[in-house]
Amino acid sequence: MEQIISWFDRNIGSNGSELEWYWRLLIVAVVILVAYLVDYLFSHIVVPSVRRITSKTATKVDDVLLSDKVVHAFSNIIPPIILTFALPFVTKGTFEEIISRLTFVYILICVTRFLCYLVTALFEAFLTKGEESGKDQLRLKSLKGLIQTIQIVIILVAAIWVVSVFVGKSPAYLISGLGAMAAVLMLVFQDSIKGLVASIQLMFNDMVSVGEWIAMPSRNIDGVVIEITLTTVKIRNWDNTILTVPPYALLTETFQNWRGMQESGGRRLSPEIHVDMYSVHFLTEAEIREFRQRGFMSDSVKIGDMTNLEIFRQQMLNHLQTSPDFNHDMTCMVRQLPAGSEGIPIQFYAFTKTKEWELYEGVKSRLVEYALASLREFGLNAYQRSSGKFSGTK
Repeated sequence: MEQIISWFDRNIGSNGSELEWYWRLLIVAVVILVAYLVDYLFSHIVVPSVRRITSKTATKVDDVLLSDKVVHAFSNIIPPIILTFALPFVTKGTFEEIISRLTFVYILICVTRFLCYLVTALFEAFLTKGEESGKDQLRLKSLKGLIQTIQIVIILVAAIWVVSVFVGKSPAYLISGLGAMAAVLMLVFQDSIKGLVASIQLMFNDMVSVGEWIAMPSRNIDGVVIEITLTTVKIRNWDNTILTVPPYALLTETFQNWRGMQESGGRRLSPEIHVDMYSVHFLTEAEIREFRQRGFMSDSVKIGDMTNLEIFRQQMLNHLQTSPDFNHDMTCMVRQLPAGSEGIPIQFYAFTKTKEWELYEGVKSRLVEYALASLREFGLNAYQRSSGKFSGTK
C-alpha cells in the first residue's frame, strides 16, 4: 500500500510531493462508486441467485443459513473495507487517523451484526434440521437462552474492541482492567447474570422446556411455557393471561412440571362422592334376588354377607375397568376414605386415556354423574350438608 501511495505522489502529485485535491476527490468518487456497485451486486444479483439456488434444494437448512438477512449483513461489511484501503490516498495526518478509526469501528459493528444474525440463523437451522429428523421441537426451542448468551458475548467483545480503538489501547489492556469494575458490573447486570446461570441450569438439567405445562401456586402460574429467554420465562395461563418470571425463580422456588403425565399413558383422576352413612345396610333378600338377576353377584351370597355400599363399589370398579375412556393398563380402583362429619367419601382412582384438558374434564364429570345416579339403585343416599340425607325419592 505504501509503495502504491508513493507512486501516486511521484507521478500524479504536484512537483512529485503529494496528490492534488482534484485527484483526491476523484479517488473518493471512485471508492464510493465501487462500494455502491458492490452493495448493488450483492443486493440485486448475489442475494437473488442464492435464494434461487437454496429454494431448489430438498433441505430447508440452507434457506435459513443463507437467508436475505444474513447475506445482506455480510455484504454490508465489504464497502467499509474498500474505504479503508482508499483512506491513505485521501487523507493525511491526524484526520486520516480519526477517519480510519471511525471506519474500523463501523467494520466492527457490521461484523458484530453479521455474527449475531449468523448465530440466530444457525439456531433456526438447528430447529429446521430437528424438524426434518423428527426431533422434539419444543425441547430444541429451549436453547434460545444459550443463543442469546452467545450473542451477548459477541457484542461484549465487540464493545471492548471499539473502546480500545477510541482510546488507543490494546483490548487485552481493557480486559485486564475490568477486574476493578466487576462489583459494579455484578450490581448493574445481576438479573442478566443470574438469568444466564439459571437458563443454563434449566437447560442442562432438563427441568423445563417450551410447550410443557407447569404449575407454580406461589406466583399464580398454571399454564404452558411459551418462551424461555435469558431474562424471562413466559407462561400462558389457562385463562390466556401471560405471566413472566425470571429463570432463577424456577431454581429457587418449587414448581410442578406435568411432563410426566403428558409422556405417560394417561392422566390421573380421583374424584370423590360422599355417601350418607345412615343409608348403608346389609342387603335384604329382595335386593339379593334383584342383584343376582342383574348379574351383580353369585348365588352363594346370603343375607348378612354383603352391604349395599360394597356391591356399589364393585359395580363402579367394573364400570372403570370396562369403560373405553380409561387406560386399563394403569392403576384403577374404587376405595373408601375415612368417614367423617360429611359422610363416607368414596374415591374413584383411575387414569384417562386422553390428556387434553377439555376431554379429561368431560370424562371426569361423566364418571361422577354416573356414580351419583347409580346410588339410588343400591339403596344409597348422597350426603348433603343441609340435611345430611338425599332429598330425592328412591
